[in-house]
Amino acid sequence: MTSSSLIALIALSFLTLCAADSSRSSAMSLYQLDCGANKAKVPGAGLSPVALGGPVLKDGFAAVSCVKDYMLGNADKSGDGKFAYAADTLPNVSIVNYADVVAKEDRESMSPAVCFQFCRSVPDMQFFGLTQGRYCYCTPYYRQVAGDSSDCDAVCEGEPTSVCGGKTKSSIYAMHACADTSENLVASRQEARAVMTEVEALAEEVSATGAAMQSMADSFQKSFGAAGDPAASDLMQSAKKFAGVVVHGGEAGHKFQQQMKNSLKDTIKEEEETTDNTVTYEGYISKLEAAIEQGKAEVESLTELAEKSQPAGNETKTHEQYYPVMYFVDTKFVEGPSTCSGVASREPLVSTFDGCARACDAAVGSCSAYSYFGSGDTGLCFLFSKLLATTYYTDCPGSSFLQRHQEKLGAGNVQCMAKLQDYVGSSLKPDPSGKCPNCLKEAKKAARCFK
Repeated sequence: MTSSSLIALIALSFLTLCAADSSRSSAMSLYQLDCGANKAKVPGAGLSPVALGGPVLKDGFAAVSCVKDYMLGNADKSGDGKFAYAADTLPNVSIVNYADVVAKEDRESMSPAVCFQFCRSVPDMQFFGLTQGRYCYCTPYYRQVAGDSSDCDAVCEGEPTSVCGGKTKSSIYAMHACADTSENLVASRQEARAVMTEVEALAEEVSATGAAMQSMADSFQKSFGAAGDPAASDLMQSAKKFAGVVVHGGEAGHKFQQQMKNSLKDTIKEEEETTDNTVTYEGYISKLEAAIEQGKAEVESLTELAEKSQPAGNETKTHEQYYPVMYFVDTKFVEGPSTCSGVASREPLVSTFDGCARACDAAVGSCSAYSYFGSGDTGLCFLFSKLLATTYYTDCPGSSFLQRHQEKLGAGNVQCMAKLQDYVGSSLKPDPSGKCPNCLKEAKKAARCFK
């Protein structure tokens, strides 16, 4: 076989693998179309002594086929198979066996990755083969010959989830060196920065929500504690407790964002890639990819916390489907503020009056009422699956609820609201007989107002 025909054979072998895909490479990346198989200087391959720890020449590998490889039994010119070397059919090349180069005490349990780590630094090698579950060899090309009906079914000693050839056949892998590791490092940095920015924004949002919830709950707890409304005071305590969870989530997000920032700083090195930098860059890429996956998990966690503590949404007048709880108890007092307690259907949240109604509607089957405590444009909201008690205030100054119901609610607007469709035609007035399952346990009149 001539040198030109041999090179053509190698090129043909590679072209069956190559893809125009330009995605970032990894240990199992596909062989790139422009990796230049024709540039291999095959004659003389494998004949020079192999030194461990030499320059890295390849940056990825991909499975090719399961074949009976002529090279394995006929192209070992320097190792144990040198007496079977077929000089008349080979253009002065040789395979390199892992076991012939690596001392027994230094050998690792075999896997595709272990074989690749060895062969990637052997000059002029384009493929590696694995056989019998534990043997590895590097080869400038492979040549399929007729074999028996057996398959590649030998489990790799070092990776039980992979196969390393068979009794007579080899699992063949192609190696590539597209010199794109530096570009992949840049791409990893860009993705890491994007994730880091998203984590930072969500952490800011969650922290602000937690702080607002804490502040409002503290203020309202003092007001209703002084007004003698222990149920409302208890609601504020639950809000302060959940606010602590929200604030902690924001702090954790900021801490993780700083860790990602430090990881990026650690990987900012010279952009000019040399062969010796390949392993270093791959290590940086691996660390960044791990940080990116952790960052995505942090984004998911912060997003969930943000939606739980302050759901987003546009004003839709959903609150018009809810009526003051006193409408179902005693309509003479429907105009005044009221608070309520009951079975909580979820954690407290920061929202608008209409946002509370939307959140209750979203909790299908588990929310029939909410208690809103307004503070400026937003307030605190508590959702209930069942109402147990209410306190209604009769001496609070200001406009009537019906008037406020049509306007944008601001500071001082406190109201317990019940879903009309759940209670229409019903009375929630306490029933001493205990025969009314939906009735309130208590409706407490407060001839005063909170401050």
